[in-house]
Amino acid sequence: MIKVGTDCSGIEAPIEALEQLGIEYEHVFSSEIDKFAIQSLKANYSPGILYGDITKRDVAEVPYVDLYVAGFPCQPFSAFGKNLGFNDMRGIVFFNCMEYIKTKMPAHFILENVKNILKSEYFDVIGTELEKLKELGYNIDVKVLNTCDFGIPQHRERVYIVGSRMKDISLEFVKVPMPPVLDFVDHTDNTREFNATFSKIKNHINERAVFINLSYPYGRKYGNAHIKSCTIVASSKLWNCVKHRKANITELLMLQGFRPTFKQVVSDTQLRRQIGNSMSVNVLKLIIDHIFTIKL
Repeated sequence: MIKVGTDCSGIEAPIEALEQLGIEYEHVFSSEIDKFAIQSLKANYSPGILYGDITKRDVAEVPYVDLYVAGFPCQPFSAFGKNLGFNDMRGIVFFNCMEYIKTKMPAHFILENVKNILKSEYFDVIGTELEKLKELGYNIDVKVLNTCDFGIPQHRERVYIVGSRMKDISLEFVKVPMPPVLDFVDHTDNTREFNATFSKIKNHINERAVFINLSYPYGRKYGNAHIKSCTIVASSKLWNCVKHRKANITELLMLQGFRPTFKQVVSDTQLRRQIGNSMSVNVLKLIIDHIFTIKL
């Protein structure tokens, strides 16, 4: 049985991945500061310990786990944010994740963030920390992986930093074909909505488009929106062009790899935000399978 702990846990994509893989695990701890995310987490998973603000906990008291996973806050590093990086209080959570790894030495770890974090002013600092982990005996690989390359049609490029003290790590994976994005439309929901932004751009997008993100600035083109969804973001602006409404919770969960049995205990607005902030379950399954050499 694998002991697993997560920080910046959100709605626990890592635990969902373990459950879908059928791996026996002990959910040792989670950490989350958002009260609504905590409600979702508690309704769907059962961590032994639930921490609040990890910047205020004593890492010496946090238990050891075999697998440590953290999707540390992406807003300070996002191209659509203020780009404050480590000058943003949320950005320094990365160092708390490093502190746990250095102190407790989990057998394996997975860290995730936005692609923009590879910009030199951020990644020079991160690279220095990773070199320290290598000196402690970790094999580490860093790669941008896209959700749509591994079986779910959502364009979502994220940086994964994976380390192991037990085996060599390579994030070079064979791509998995995507099913049609239309398979991810909930045809039982026939609600129709009017959206002024969509009304303005609908004649300028692919007429076969399925899911587009209305929160994107700069007049983004949607030429392949009939093949894959735009990135799901926390602002909940994913639009279903086929049904003429916002993408609903069922669709958002499927596009992030969660099962439709996920229990909703918060408002649509809050759960949309949580799904947009989550890691993609299908990508985590691939990485965890690689770490533990379990055949999917």
